[in-house]
Amino acid sequence: MTDAQANPGPPAAPGAEPERGVTLRDFFALIGRGIRRNRGLFAAMLATASLEAFFTKAPFLLIKPLFDAIAPQSASGAPAAPVADPTHRLVPAVGSDLGQQLTRGFMDFAIWLRDLLGIEFSGNADGKAVVLACAVVAAGLGLLGGVAIYLSTLLSRYFASKIVVELRDELAAHILRLPLRFFGRRRMGELISRLTNDTMVLSRSFTLMSDHVVVDPLMVLGNVIIVGSFTPWALVLFLPAIPLMALPMIRLGRKVHRRSRGSLAAMGDSTESMNQMLSGIKVVKAFQLEEERLRDFSSSNAEYLHRTRRMLQAKGRSQATVFITYQLAFAGIVVMIGWLMLVGRYDIGTISMVLLPISTTYQHVKRLARVYNQAMESLGALDGVESILREDFDDGHRGGRPIEVVTGRVELQSVSFAYGEDPVLRDCSFAVEPGTTVALVGPSGAGKSTCLDLVARFHDPTAGRILIDGQDLRELELASFRRHIAMVAQQPFLFNATIRENIACGRPGATMDDVVQAATLAQIHDFVLTLPKGYETLCGERGSNLSGGQMQRITVARAIVRDPAILFLDEATSALDSESEEAVQRALNELMRGRTSFVIAHRLSTIRGADLILVFDRGRIVERGTHAELTALGGLYARMVELQEVR
Repeated sequence: MTDAQANPGPPAAPGAEPERGVTLRDFFALIGRGIRRNRGLFAAMLATASLEAFFTKAPFLLIKPLFDAIAPQSASGAPAAPVADPTHRLVPAVGSDLGQQLTRGFMDFAIWLRDLLGIEFSGNADGKAVVLACAVVAAGLGLLGGVAIYLSTLLSRYFASKIVVELRDELAAHILRLPLRFFGRRRMGELISRLTNDTMVLSRSFTLMSDHVVVDPLMVLGNVIIVGSFTPWALVLFLPAIPLMALPMIRLGRKVHRRSRGSLAAMGDSTESMNQMLSGIKVVKAFQLEEERLRDFSSSNAEYLHRTRRMLQAKGRSQATVFITYQLAFAGIVVMIGWLMLVGRYDIGTISMVLLPISTTYQHVKRLARVYNQAMESLGALDGVESILREDFDDGHRGGRPIEVVTGRVELQSVSFAYGEDPVLRDCSFAVEPGTTVALVGPSGAGKSTCLDLVARFHDPTAGRILIDGQDLRELELASFRRHIAMVAQQPFLFNATIRENIACGRPGATMDDVVQAATLAQIHDFVLTLPKGYETLCGERGSNLSGGQMQRITVARAIVRDPAILFLDEATSALDSESEEAVQRALNELMRGRTSFVIAHRLSTIRGADLILVFDRGRIVERGTHAELTALGGLYARMVELQEVR
């Protein structure tokens, strides 16, 4: 175990809520950022949504002239007496001026279309012409509406997906810039849940919102315009019903938000339980912990199911209340319309044209209610994402002077460091000349790995300073400094990529010749050539297709191809058998030649030739010197050597 792992700082409580909850304002601010970054896409989405709304509502206007053409039939089937008008014969005796103008205008169009097509009708020729014209216009509107719906759906969903992808990129980039202490406080399952589960919830919200938050208000507006144009009095009941349906959404939406946060927290616990179970599968099987781990996982899932049920109850009540409110308003409008028809104020064409927009309004408001509930549900997910984005970057990512050349001189001046309130290093000072090999030894938790982390600038000292070639490390640009260092850790890590890619990632732009040369120096080239696919062999998840020694030599090759000025070896051979250790040690000797090297070694026999040995105990450097000097001193180092020789 490294010192960093032994002192990770205070852990986060399982399922802990973020310190500051987000609101709908934060949610819409996120949408606003997406709109600003994708102005052209959003403008196209708005235009196609407007066309979709128009082509969806425009067919309602056909009902008035259609009913006026077919309704004035007597019970016996003979045409009712029309209004005395030599040009426009089917205008009803009742109805608004706007309705009469619509009927007359459409009649003119129907006669023009009939004459254009050269069709002759017998008996009520004008009425049949209107029916034909309605069919042609409806078909045309359908075709154009289909194209508009396709483009609107495509653009809206692509817009939603783009926002989510940009958010994931931002979240991943932010996580990679956070200091190591952040990862000591957060569980891996929680971070995975933030990047997957939370962004998936947000994706559903953005998709639903893109589908409906633009189109449906335009649909409602179209309905209001139609109703207000032909029966203005109906707006007295119709308009108040719309905000009344929104009130229960707002009230119950807060419960949806709160319960969604609990549901997502439980999902994070479940993901962490699964991560623990699969990451330690060998331990689980060796100690027969399957039932215990399964009970823990099932318990997390049961809690998630319980909290999700409560959230769904709140969403269901919201939608039910919206439906009841709408139905009450619709009932009032139906009663009033029926009364006005009975007393002869409106004809059936006008009434039918108005009833359809009113009846479809519920579907639009219902979809908007779903959008609101989904948005409130997603606030729990946004809480989790924002809790990470609010974390401060590693100070090293805030600029500094670039450093193009590093010779490898390292000096620590009275350096101290603490994880929170717990001191790990106390007043450590030493200087290392370029090309020197320095070994750090001492008991577990003495501060060795933390010292390496400070020189690699994974942390900054809480007191004192570290100089690289005479320059304060905190004043250097982190990216340019890191280009001059390489690390080989105790547990080798390989990406699920080819051997060539795993070696070449040590230096972007490395050629195949560079990879082969590094692999040769790392004592792994001959083995690679025995593989059927050679350097294109897939390493597998975490190098599962290779042995420990082979994996470690590939990581050494990765460090060699980087050609670093400063090298960090953190117990690079302690987990290997004797044969693998010997091969890896030969590779490390090639790697260390001519470089400033910091070595942490469990087996003291591997650092006998170090130029300087620093002995750590309880965060302090208690001894320093060569192997011969420290052995003669008879202190802590000499006792450690004696214990290993006895074993």
